[in-house]
Amino acid sequence: MATIRILEDTVANQIAAGEVVERPAAVIKELLENSLDAGARRVTVDFSRGGKALMIVDDDGKGMTGEEALLSLERHATSKIRIAADLDRIATFGFRGEALPSIASVARFTMQTRPTEAPSGTEISVNAGKIVHRREHGMAPGTRIEVANLFHPVPARLKFLKSDETEAAHIVRLVRLYAVAHPEVGFLLREDGREIFRSPGNAPLLDRVREIWGRQVAEEVTLMPVFARPGMKLSGLLGKPGVSRGTRQDLVTVVNGRPVDSRTMAFALMESYHTLIPKGRYPLAFVFLEMDPAWVDVNVHPAKREVRFRDEARVRNFLIESVLAVLRSHGGDGLPAQTVPAVAPLVAGAASVVSIAAPVPPTIPVPASAGVAVPVPVAPAHAPAVRLGWRLLSRLREERAVFETPTGLAILDIGAAHQRVLYESILKQFSEQKPVSQPLLMPLAIELEPLPAAVLRERLPLLTAAGFDFEEYGRNFWRMAALPAWLEPEDALDFVRDLLAEMARREGDFGRPSLAYDALAKLAVGKARRKGDAMSEGELMELVQSLFRTAQPGTCPRGRRTYVEWTDADLGRRFG
Repeated sequence: MATIRILEDTVANQIAAGEVVERPAAVIKELLENSLDAGARRVTVDFSRGGKALMIVDDDGKGMTGEEALLSLERHATSKIRIAADLDRIATFGFRGEALPSIASVARFTMQTRPTEAPSGTEISVNAGKIVHRREHGMAPGTRIEVANLFHPVPARLKFLKSDETEAAHIVRLVRLYAVAHPEVGFLLREDGREIFRSPGNAPLLDRVREIWGRQVAEEVTLMPVFARPGMKLSGLLGKPGVSRGTRQDLVTVVNGRPVDSRTMAFALMESYHTLIPKGRYPLAFVFLEMDPAWVDVNVHPAKREVRFRDEARVRNFLIESVLAVLRSHGGDGLPAQTVPAVAPLVAGAASVVSIAAPVPPTIPVPASAGVAVPVPVAPAHAPAVRLGWRLLSRLREERAVFETPTGLAILDIGAAHQRVLYESILKQFSEQKPVSQPLLMPLAIELEPLPAAVLRERLPLLTAAGFDFEEYGRNFWRMAALPAWLEPEDALDFVRDLLAEMARREGDFGRPSLAYDALAKLAVGKARRKGDAMSEGELMELVQSLFRTAQPGTCPRGRRTYVEWTDADLGRRFG
């Protein structure tokens, strides 16, 4: 049996780095948060090769003395907390004292720092956890940290990183999040010396979103007033009714200046929009929640991505009531007609304490004909018969149709049936390598987030084989000159955004053509919801015949039944 011994500091730091430094973007995150904690009003981020080769974060914060800089490279050395009770009221981004030693243990690390009152600064160089030198350095007040050759002491970690473009996209998204969360700070982001975005400090939030997220996003949001409740304040931008996304990428939640993943906040926003956007989609929002630090626990995840609220229900109700008030003011159809005005906007000079009443649940309208037997009109005697022996009797509302069969009665779900037919048609095109493409008279322009843009570049051959024709004409700007025949031009932009988000989420599946085509076909049929009242009787007959020519006519691609059938024996038992 091996002898128990204490690990060397270098080994311990490299183990800790596995929790703190998952990828290059995690390094940028830790350094950015240190800059903000130091009171920086200007932050410049440079990186190369997706951060694997080089990352630099330069700020004008308060800086450190030589002794403080040396001590910051020791594990659990921090200026943020002193005693265990401080963990209950964390008002800074960092507090564990693990980031700098963890980063320095897995890279070539150089820190240059100078406090305002000092005549010169200090430079400390570290390679794989070992200090190479410490010397004086002439520089302006602030701190500049350079991280080169990430993971070179632990090369096995490199193989778990994604491509340079994907890692760069994660860095760009991270810096954008912090730039939006801190409009009072000026940010400059560069890749290989080329400017990606520049955002001056003290810019209005909408202008900053337009600068960082793009003009299209800025046109889809509306500024919300400031809402207040004792100990909490809410502000931000909300997507207009009807605007939605296929993933949560544009659902930005910020707590006390920290971009976070909060299930409570995300579900509250989704519930507020649930009658205004299609099921399964996510709202567009930039929501900023300020609250007493004692009411939120940020010490949940090693990377501090997740937070937990002391009173989840209170936060959730506050968000729902505030967001609903904004959506109603912008004509959100489908929202409850009457609710208690629980949260009022915070007006300058007015008291910030607002009494909150429980929200009134929405009422569900009941059709006047509910519970009344309605006779089903019989189709004309001249209605044509289907080759299978099915004969159309009547439409049943919009999405269904009633048929007489040789053995009884069947009800067809028109949308599900059409999806099954379309799904197998698309798969057949893929398998035969003969996608049917439709050129566009006017190409469609699309502006993408950094991560979807990186996915598009990587999966361009797959999409070309599926019938798309993309042309890049600027960073994250693309032009679509042709589409698959099964995709309507008016649906193309939303479909492509959803498809790229799904590709990013299920990267392994989309790396294998068979799984990729199956997933692509399933996404395609999600856009193929044809209403029954838009189909003629002849088209319905053709749909039934096409359905029974598929491999699995009984279900749609998502497992929903396409039709239900009762035999004469089943009906006899029910009447018996």
